[in-house]
Amino acid sequence: MAGKGASSDSDLLRVSDEDGAAVEALDRQAARRAAAAVAAAAEPSPSFFEGFALQGIRVDSIHPGRILCSFTVPTRLAAGNHHLAPGAVVALVDEIGSAAAIADGRPLKVSVDMSVSFVDLAAAAPGDTLRIAARALGHRGAYSGTHVLVANAATGQVVAEGRHSLFGKMKTRSKI
Repeated sequence: MAGKGASSDSDLLRVSDEDGAAVEALDRQAARRAAAAVAAAAEPSPSFFEGFALQGIRVDSIHPGRILCSFTVPTRLAAGNHHLAPGAVVALVDEIGSAAAIADGRPLKVSVDMSVSFVDLAAAAPGDTLRIAARALGHRGAYSGTHVLVANAATGQVVAEGRHSLFGKMKTRSKI
């Protein structure tokens, strides 16, 4: 059985010709911005919280308006050492949702509203790997909406679901 798991792990690392062509067609700058938004925790973060809560996120695939990530729940983010803390889930929805909003080349935006339903936090125990799928629901002017689904990778059980609204292209004028 261990051999079977090893071959499936190598299959996860293999990129199909179709996926490779899709990645090549992406606006490379947009892809870099989206990946940087998600992987910010891997580098020193200007925010202690972002670095603490988001360290370890892996970008598995990125397409215009969509991003798929994986994340192994660390003990530092466990509520009472039993399951992923709700605040950490909200941080994941915020960061991954933001990345989906800019994955098609749109400018960076700020969060204006977020709604997270905690379906089953017990499905995210320390050591469990989560799959986080986010997609842009649409863009209207400077406003964007995203949907983020957090699920246990092994069982498929939904941990949380979030909707995220963002706004960008803000202009400031000085009245001085």
